[in-house]
Amino acid sequence: MEVVIDNQSYKLHFGVRFVEELDKKSSLDAGPIKFGTGVTSIYAKLHSPNPYPMYEALHAALITQIDLTEDQFDVWVDSFKTDKQYENFFEKFIKELKNARQTKFLIRNYEQQMQELTKEAETAEKETPQQSTQK
Repeated sequence: MEVVIDNQSYKLHFGVRFVEELDKKSSLDAGPIKFGTGVTSIYAKLHSPNPYPMYEALHAALITQIDLTEDQFDVWVDSFKTDKQYENFFEKFIKELKNARQTKFLIRNYEQQMQELTKEAETAEKETPQQSTQK
């Protein structure tokens, strides 16, 4: 997958540096141990219409080639002719994240955890008696 920034084509990389860059912005501290949550955090954020997570993700994916600025990102976003093209890029980017060797297991694990949490919430909701709001 490639992007064109300032008339230069760059290949997006979803390797260790990508993961490391995202983990710098998102992690959980458990005492002396720090767990990176950057990939799963950005994956969840990319499902919203907010463009900033895409900037963060592109910045991380390009870090070995260019230090993408917000101004460069704005110009890149404006280069899309239609909203549909922009939406398609988001979808393709998410698909790449789900399939890249360094990120696919993180995302698969995240999706499984979210499914389990959803099932637990649905079960708890069914088991909780509805309280009457009558006065």
